[in-house]
Parts: sequence; structure tokens; C-alpha cells
Amino acid sequence: MVMQAPQTRTQLTLSLLLCCGFAVTLSGCSGCQPAKPLQIGPGPNDSPPQVTEQPAEEETDWETEAFASAVGEQLHRIRDALQQADAMDASQLAEVALPTATIGQLRPQQMTVAFADPLLKVERGEVADDAQQTGPNGLQIALQQLAKPLAGRTDIHVKFKVISVLAGDDTVATDVVYQASGRGTSDTVQQSAIWSCVWQNGHSEDDVPRLLSVRSRDFEEVLGTGPEATLFADCTESVFRNEPDFRDQFMRGIDYWRTGIQSQYGVYPYGHHGITVGDINGDGLDDIYVCQPAGLPNRLYLQNQDGSVTEAAASMGVDWLDRSRGALLVDLDNDQDQDLVLALNEMVVIMSHEGDRYVERSVFRPTGDPGSLAAADYDLDGDLDIYVVDYGERFLSDNESSGPVPYHDANNGGENVLLRNDGDCQFVDVTSRVGLDQNNRRWSFAASWEDYDSDGDPDLYVANDFGRNNLYRNDGGKFTDVAAQAGVEDIAAGMSVSWGDYNQDGKMDLYVGNMFSSAGLRIAFQDRFQSLAGADVRQEFQRHARGNSLFENVGDGTFRDVSETAAVTLGRWAWSSNFVDINNDGREDLLVANGFVTGSDTDDL
Repeated sequence: MVMQAPQTRTQLTLSLLLCCGFAVTLSGCSGCQPAKPLQIGPGPNDSPPQVTEQPAEEETDWETEAFASAVGEQLHRIRDALQQADAMDASQLAEVALPTATIGQLRPQQMTVAFADPLLKVERGEVADDAQQTGPNGLQIALQQLAKPLAGRTDIHVKFKVISVLAGDDTVATDVVYQASGRGTSDTVQQSAIWSCVWQNGHSEDDVPRLLSVRSRDFEEVLGTGPEATLFADCTESVFRNEPDFRDQFMRGIDYWRTGIQSQYGVYPYGHHGITVGDINGDGLDDIYVCQPAGLPNRLYLQNQDGSVTEAAASMGVDWLDRSRGALLVDLDNDQDQDLVLALNEMVVIMSHEGDRYVERSVFRPTGDPGSLAAADYDLDGDLDIYVVDYGERFLSDNESSGPVPYHDANNGGENVLLRNDGDCQFVDVTSRVGLDQNNRRWSFAASWEDYDSDGDPDLYVANDFGRNNLYRNDGGKFTDVAAQAGVEDIAAGMSVSWGDYNQDGKMDLYVGNMFSSAGLRIAFQDRFQSLAGADVRQEFQRHARGNSLFENVGDGTFRDVSETAAVTLGRWAWSSNFVDINNDGREDLLVANGFVTGSDTDDL
């Protein structure tokens, strides 16, 4: 039996209940044919960039970034035209495309069905290489053809991301991620593609980029036909209808509470508060425990037979006011009920479930900032042990420690801890004696147990925020970090871990949630970036911005990186990325929760 707490920086309190169709990223639809890999930056056979002299300080303005920003303004004009396709006029696009611009098809005329079931249909296609239209009129025609599936729909969203910039003397080539969605009365459509654009390179700040050519590739269109045209339904109001405190506490953002709670309590602006699910009262229904910032009580919602919930944190003794980052509901004493493990500001609290209350049994104080928790019987003695993920060394609790150094490969974070269960809810720190002190200060965010080598004992994968991850192979209760040998170091901004057999070959595969950064992809591939560093360091920075990673278990102790082949890198800032069978067909899909802090002032977005 293997369990782990949800891992998240941001406050995902409603993630189990607020399911908004295509607002989350759904990947790997069951039975889909593999998508054509998304090639980002130089290909694997390209020569490594040459190390050049660091430019003088007065020459360090990033012209490619300024150009990307200017291109973004032009893409906004295209976005506005697509969102009002019925009223689109070529004059709107005259400032975007040159009269001689060659415009390829943006939506293929012929597409093949990659997947279909009663709720979803996925179609893919490639456009012809030859240009079909010319100038602003041609761009209007191509955009109108692209927007046909969006016609007559509401809630239309169009988004572009510039992911590469290659500057020449008179032209600049960019790769752009295109995504759009719209909702109708009975279905929902979602489009995605990569646009390869070439722009006229203006040589003054007043020059506006003008489109010379555009081609589309890797086009995909998804049609959702579920009830209310979504895969999921927002049931928040129905579930919490009898709990007025829910709206008062959870419908306000963290910025609101920061204005009313003293900073000394530790109201962290980025969230870092998890949730855990378990059947607390033994009625066969899942209940939810929600961690909260300091000064706000943690909440325990017991599910009723009618689908509503009843708040019971105070009555059960778990309404902690300390800043809470992670929690686990697991049976630690083998009495057939759910005990509670809490990662608070500077300590881990073990509480046993006794009747209708929870009782504090033991407290452990790690040297770092406890966050995510993962439980498994690592020594096969019949009870669950606890792995505690520590982020920084008092970095979150009091900001006394330094930040990650170096940024892309840090090893100066807090020390993760393995607590061995010695019975009666008493635990002993055995981290060093079992070998888990190797590479153990890497700013860890998440951990997950799984017997990846099928030898009968649980192994451990740890996702780290600033560099290499860990794969600790368990050999009879002793651990060895084999991430490098296994091919799963995955140098990136690791934030979540999920195991699942995505290809149904009987071996557990690995999906790691990271950060997809369009700015990072643009900058890290420029010759000027880290020009005094070696090619290996530059490649580590480039990998850091790539996004999520999918590793196929080969079966010989190693994994194959199939992330780009499976087209699952673009999860954005993917705090929680999980294998889950969304449509109950027996195959593992991918569900990604992503985003970042959004305050009341959106001028920086």
C-alpha cells in the first residue's frame, strides 16, 4: 500500500471540486495515437553553441526579448480578430502582415481521428507546405478558416506564446504556441498548434514587426460533447451549500488575508498549502482535509450521503492555526481508521484517530521547512513509514537561509527525512542509516513511493525545484540514489511526481511536473546566454525550461525520456501533474493543475 500527500505550492483547495473542463490540461487521452513530437529549440543533433566573449554591459540589452514583446502585440491583434471572427476585416490585419506575406493554411483541410469516445474526439493533421494565400486578405481567409469551429460559441479564449526567436539581418523567425477554445450549447472545442512565423526585422524602436510568412504544424483539435459541453461539472456550491464559512474563508484570495493577518504568523503569498482525502468516519465516502495559511483554521469536511459536506475540524481537534503545508490521512497504527500527519511551519505532527477525535501522539522537528509527505512500508515490517520533504533550510518559515545556489543545480536546501514507524504512532529518524542522506538538500517539493523495479519493496522518487531529482532504489531497506544511471535526474523545476503504467506493459512509468517557460526557452537558446559557460551548463538551463517529463520504464532499471514524442511537456507551471483514468477506459491519462499567483492588479500579466 503506497500513499502520498498532494504536492502543491499554490493553494489548490478547490481542485477536487472545481473541475472546469478544458481549463486544466488534459493529456494522453486513452487510446490516442502518439502526437508528433514538439521540437523546441535546437535539435539533438545540432552542434553545441560556441562559447563567446561576454558582451560589454552597455551591449547587454536583449534585442530578441524586445522583439518577442513586439511580436506579442501583433499576436494580440490576431487574437482579437479570432475572438470576433464573424466581424473580422482585412483592414484589422494590415498592420500585422505585409502585402507580400505568404500565408499557409492554419487549419488542415484533412484530419485524421486519433481518438474518439462518447465524450471526446481528437483530430490531428498537417497542412500542405505550399502557401495558399497572400497578404492581409490571405491572413484573413486563413484565420476565418481556423475560426470556423469557434463560430457561434461563447467563452472564446485565444492564447499565444512565443517560444523561440532566431534573429537574422533583415528577418526574425519565431515559433509560437497557438491555443484556442470555445464553448457551445452542446459541445466544446479546443485547438492547438505551433506556428512558424517569419517577420520583417525593423531596425529602430519605432518599427513594428510585420509578418512575412506563417506556417502551422502539429495541429490538433479536440471536441468535447459531455453534459453541458464539459468533461467535468463545477459542483462547489452544491457540495458546500450548508457551510457558510466555506465562502467566507475560501472564496477570498491570499492577498485579502495578508492585509488582515500579521506577517509574523507566516502568511506566505504563494500558498504552499495542500489537501488530503480519506474516509475518516468509515462510512465509505471520501472526506477532505484542507491545509491553510497561518492564522486561518485548517478545515475538515465530512461527506454526507447526499453529496454535501459538514465541517468538523474543531469538533475532531484538527483545526490547527499554524501554517500548514501538507497532510496525510493514513492508518499508522493498523486499527483500520485514518490517522493524520501534518507538516506545519517548523514541525511534523502525528495524530491518531481515537473515536470521534484526533489525539496528538508525537512531534518531529526537521531542520528545514516541512512540506509534502509520502507514506509507505519501506522496511516491510507491516506498518507505514513517513517521508518528509523539506524545501529550504528555514527558507519559508523565517527567510533566514539563502536561496538556491546554483539556481539550475542547487544542493543547499533543507534535509528531507525518513521517519520509521516503531509502533504506537512513535517514529524514529533513520534517514542517514538507510542511505537517504545522499543528495538530500536539493530544495525538494514532492515525493512518491513505487516499486519501479518490481523486486517487492517500495522505491522513492523525489522532485526537486532547482535541478536534479532523486530516484532512491530500495534494496532490503537500504537506499541508493540511482537517478543518473536510470536516466531520470530530469534537471528542471520539479514540483510533482506521479507513477502509472501509461503504455500498459506491466511496468510503472514516471511523470514529473515541472515548469514550462516560454521566456526561458527563448533566452536559454540564444548564443549570448551564459556565453562563458560550457555547453553542458547551457543545456541544463535549456532543459530547465522545457516543461513536464514522461519517462517510460524500460524494465532493466532504466527509463526512456518520451516527453516530446508523447507531446506532454507543455503543462505550463505544472504544480500538480497526475496519472488518472479520466474516462474510465482502463488507461492512464494525465491531469495537470497549473498556474501562478494572480493578484488584484493584472497589469503585469
